[in-house]
Amino acid sequence: MNTITPPQKRVKQQPKHIAPPKNRMDGAAVLGIVLLLIVGLIALFSASYPSAIHKFDNGMYFITRQVIYALLGFVGMLVISNIDYHVYLQFQKPLFLISIILLVLVLIFGVEHNGAKRWINLPLIGEFQPSEIMKLAVIISFSYYAVKFENRVRTMKGNMPFLGILVLIAVLLSFEPHLSATIIIFGIGLAILIVAGMKVWYFIPLGAIAGAAATWYITTRGYANARVQSWLDPFATAELFRHDGWQGGNSQIAIGSGGFWGLGLGKGLQKHLYLPEPQNDFIFSAWCEEMGFVGALIVMALFAFLIYRAYYIAFHAPDKMGCLIATGIATKLAIQTLVNLWVVTGLFPVTGASLPFFSYGGTALIMQMGEMGILLNISTKMRPSEKRRG
Repeated sequence: MNTITPPQKRVKQQPKHIAPPKNRMDGAAVLGIVLLLIVGLIALFSASYPSAIHKFDNGMYFITRQVIYALLGFVGMLVISNIDYHVYLQFQKPLFLISIILLVLVLIFGVEHNGAKRWINLPLIGEFQPSEIMKLAVIISFSYYAVKFENRVRTMKGNMPFLGILVLIAVLLSFEPHLSATIIIFGIGLAILIVAGMKVWYFIPLGAIAGAAATWYITTRGYANARVQSWLDPFATAELFRHDGWQGGNSQIAIGSGGFWGLGLGKGLQKHLYLPEPQNDFIFSAWCEEMGFVGALIVMALFAFLIYRAYYIAFHAPDKMGCLIATGIATKLAIQTLVNLWVVTGLFPVTGASLPFFSYGGTALIMQMGEMGILLNISTKMRPSEKRRG
């Protein structure tokens, strides 16, 4: 006799607990930062040695301090990368006001180097440039208000307050004078506004106004006019020691002397009191002379890679605020790098723009590493699928 077994009751399986994915910073961006920092320190050591001996009778003067700044900046970057980037929005207003006050104070109490008053000297801290702090203040403040007044940014009237702030900063920087910082800050502000929704055709009237202002500035300020003339023909006045075309002329000589493979690390000649500021604005020229066209390509490829990763993080940021902040950081890195490369190769007048991660300077390097920390924190919020795709 066949027996029918009753159907078994289906026991509902409880889903296993799945741990949330760990938020990890963008590894590719970290790699790019570390490589640029290491190559930059190598380039600085080689380029600065003759100047350090001549000025301080100590060949290790610049590199010793820069290594300390690099270590402090790297630790700061790691700490900041673990702080939610929304925290900085609470301090955007005091940060911006302090930056404006510092730009005024530098005109009164500033330290002058090579005809420009851009530095403030503080006990225990040393000299720093308020313009570096202003760059970060513009990134944070513009991102905050562009999100807060999202609809107004799409109109010409709504952009007027932002443009007014940029003009105010440009006026203060013109008294230093500091053309490169003006270009970089304008580029940061406009990039954030465009991503926030500003119409591209607004650039037609803005371009006309900027062109008129640039023409007035060049024709009325002897400093600017001399820089343009020396840019158009650097060798016409290069015989005047450290005047006019001396910087651009020797920079081009250094780059051309490197050829394809370069003279070899440490074997450059122009850095021996011919190339001005080889440890700062013209460090790339010294690098090209020693490492040649190949070495120049490697450095440019590293910068291009990090800039690409920065914009990638901005594109995949979790919210609009993160997108705008990352866009500002990426744009600052891109414009400052391009302006420096254009200056040393003769494609742009000498403006005093330093090369990120390479040029000597504690304030600039620590600020750059801090901005990289903010960028890496934004990268930790990217969707896991985007991280794998990257």
